[in-house]
Amino acid sequence: MNETVLLLFLGSVFLTVFLLSQVLILPTFGTDGANRKKLKTRFDKLLSTKDSTYHQLIKKKYLDQLSPLARWIESLAPMMDLKALLESAGRDTPAYRFVLINSVISFVMAFAVLHYTHDIGFAVAALPIAFYLPFLWLKKKRNKNLEIFEEQLPEALEMMARSLRTGYPFIECLKIVAEEMPYPIGKEFGLVFDEVNYGRDLEVAFALMMERMPCLSLSAMATSVLIQKETGGNMAEILLKISQVMRSRVKLKRRVKTLSAEGIFAAWVLCLTPFFMFAMLTLINPDHFKALYEHPNGMMLFYVIAFLEVLAIFWMRKIVNIDA
Repeated sequence: MNETVLLLFLGSVFLTVFLLSQVLILPTFGTDGANRKKLKTRFDKLLSTKDSTYHQLIKKKYLDQLSPLARWIESLAPMMDLKALLESAGRDTPAYRFVLINSVISFVMAFAVLHYTHDIGFAVAALPIAFYLPFLWLKKKRNKNLEIFEEQLPEALEMMARSLRTGYPFIECLKIVAEEMPYPIGKEFGLVFDEVNYGRDLEVAFALMMERMPCLSLSAMATSVLIQKETGGNMAEILLKISQVMRSRVKLKRRVKTLSAEGIFAAWVLCLTPFFMFAMLTLINPDHFKALYEHPNGMMLFYVIAFLEVLAIFWMRKIVNIDA
């Protein structure tokens, strides 16, 4: 096995294991991309109908703490989106600093690959991959926080309902949840409480929280609360009913995740079997694939196999990624 084939084989194994790992670390259930886009469109429209100062208060408070150059970089639209992703992932790192550190690490990794392989193509390919991996990790953290948030939400609603029945006003119920519940729901309800105390409308405060935590359960809760504020009714009873529905939904999600575990394991086996067989046959008989290496189209066959392997990984991930 020549050096080029060895590097291609190792790179294919790494890519396969990396893509398969996403089947496990990305949530098997939850709000899918289309629903998140609908939520974002809805809440952006809501915020645009309000006074623009509502949405700018958080930005101004954050930007005033930075230097002029950092303030200009952070005010760019992509940086504000990255800042929202960092907040959803539970990170307090400024967006510009995250991009700077990530860029330095990516160039170091690219130079390391170039020094080891002496191939400019591998180094160029390693640069975007190394730059993208931290963003993928942030999305994983955000999805994990969303999953925890949805599991905590029924308990928070029950706590609010009990507080309402003992005579606390709704705003104070938000403060109780912020003080009694752990991260991430405690932090999010605490932000809503602070925003309402600063003079924001409750509707805008909920919209901003749903920007940070775009999940359908929170959308249902916020919509019900806002409708009750306009039409009246028993808020405690409404919150308890919503809590019961959310608990049932969480149970369904866990059951779906359990039933799909077999499919995830089968995906691992099916995708890793070709690499395992290739490695075993090469160790047993090093000349087994000699004719393939020496053939003019041998390398093209390797590229086709790698493409089909990646396509199979995405296809199986689509199968086991069930939205409940």
